Amino acid sequence: MYFLEKLIPLVLGHFVADFAIQSDTVAINKCPNNNSKININWSWWMTGHVSLHGLIVFFVTGNSYLAVAEAIIHFYIDYLKCMGKFNLLIDQTLHIICKMIWVLFIIST
Repeated sequence: MYFLEKLIPLVLGHFVADFAIQSDTVAINKCPNNNSKININWSWWMTGHVSLHGLIVFFVTGNSYLAVAEAIIHFYIDYLKCMGKFNLLIDQTLHIICKMIWVLFIIST
């Protein structure tokens, strides 16, 4: 039961941050080689996006190390998706697997 009590808010928070809060502007500009006319380097957009994800993980787990791990891994998953290495389904699956790993880590410690 504890697994689901932690996993569900992590997954819900993920979808809120990735779909409800992330604007089209962020979704486009966080990718390298985008065609945006906004003159801010893509890494700033990506850093802002993944920081929100890390913050959500911290709020749910209370663990700052997992929050940083979430931000770093989310950065690389989204970067690879931006570079066309996989599609949205694989992207979201990888993000949810990360949430499962965070909960398993909490349970095991």
